[in-house]
Amino acid sequence: MWFPGRSVLLSTLTLFLGTVIAAPTTIIERADISILSAAQVESYTPYTLFAKTGYCAPSITLAWSCIYSAVCKQLSGFKPVASGGDGGVVQYWFVGYYPATSSIVVVYQGTDPNKIVPLLTDANFTFATPSQSIFPGLTSGAQVHNGFYNAYALSQASVLAAVKQASTTYSTKKITVVGHSLGAALATLSAASMKLRLGSGYTFKVVGYGKPRVGNQAWVTWVDNNLTDLTRVNNKDDPVPILPGRFLGYVGSQGEIHIQDDNDWASCPGDDNTSAGCTVADVGNILIADGADHLGPYNGISMGGCEVS
Repeated sequence: MWFPGRSVLLSTLTLFLGTVIAAPTTIIERADISILSAAQVESYTPYTLFAKTGYCAPSITLAWSCIYSAVCKQLSGFKPVASGGDGGVVQYWFVGYYPATSSIVVVYQGTDPNKIVPLLTDANFTFATPSQSIFPGLTSGAQVHNGFYNAYALSQASVLAAVKQASTTYSTKKITVVGHSLGAALATLSAASMKLRLGSGYTFKVVGYGKPRVGNQAWVTWVDNNLTDLTRVNNKDDPVPILPGRFLGYVGSQGEIHIQDDNDWASCPGDDNTSAGCTVADVGNILIADGADHLGPYNGISMGGCEVS
């Protein structure tokens, strides 16, 4: 089994392993679980490619000169507006316009196994109350992962400015926010913050891959009610979507799609759906997880590293 920053992750997991194993999940079957069609699965490919491209440095994403063949072919016409981050202290990010969906696209880098700061960010399980200056009007009691929040705060002003610029340039208020791993957590925080700051005229779509739990129940309730077009795709026995543990007060939001061992994509409605075939039931604790699944593949596309052709 291989996983980015495995030693760092395992050292933090020992804090709650006993609790997870001692309190096995109660399986509650839900009849509304459904299997996505091949066409539905394929519809996620552009978002998967965007998430993969989030691992590329700003100089590459801003130039967007044939990053690699699949991107050139399937994300044709994408127009970059701004890119930033250093891949260490500040996660890479980029903003642009995608004519196929008439949408501004915001992409955040996932966890880079070669950079220790993001790994330590992932390992910080304490809660933070989001600042009203970044999340104006967020419901009282909503708390989020302290490390994720701090990581988002480092780039939030630049990303917001780029989104406003793109909105003016391309005359659209449709925003799609994408990321893998830590990038998926940042994507959710970003969409929530922008919805609160940009107003009701904007619409948001969020697609995350291998996303960890971001906040407490009050946070998730707000997300479920306000980011209604949200998907989080979990691959097989990936341990990250079950972290941080629910016993710590963390909750997974709605929109789960679980890629099962037979490669079927199962739609699992609700928050942390505990039905067999969904992540909470199938990956009951990290001892039965496989960290290699964190990088995919997601319908044939694997995350991690920037490919340039």
